[in-house]
Amino acid sequence: MPRYYFHVRDAEGLSVDFEGAEFACDDQACHEARQAAKEMLAEKILRDELLDSAQFEVVRADGALVARIPLMSVMRFRIAITQRFDDRD
Repeated sequence: MPRYYFHVRDAEGLSVDFEGAEFACDDQACHEARQAAKEMLAEKILRDELLDSAQFEVVRADGALVARIPLMSVMRFRIAITQRFDDRD
């Protein structure tokens, strides 16, 4: 199986993944990178950190860039109105 590396690029620069992991294909590696992005995003929220332009760069062992996955791209939310304010009493 091919080896993939999940480098993290943010405002401070590039954090290189030297260990990597093996996945059957590009799609599986990207799926795992999206899961890791969700975990990293959750950690940033829990630490009350700025949600910046950080992203994972999925790179095969041969050096080919497979995908860039911004942390913000994995966030899903829906805005719900929980209380209505108006002039009616």
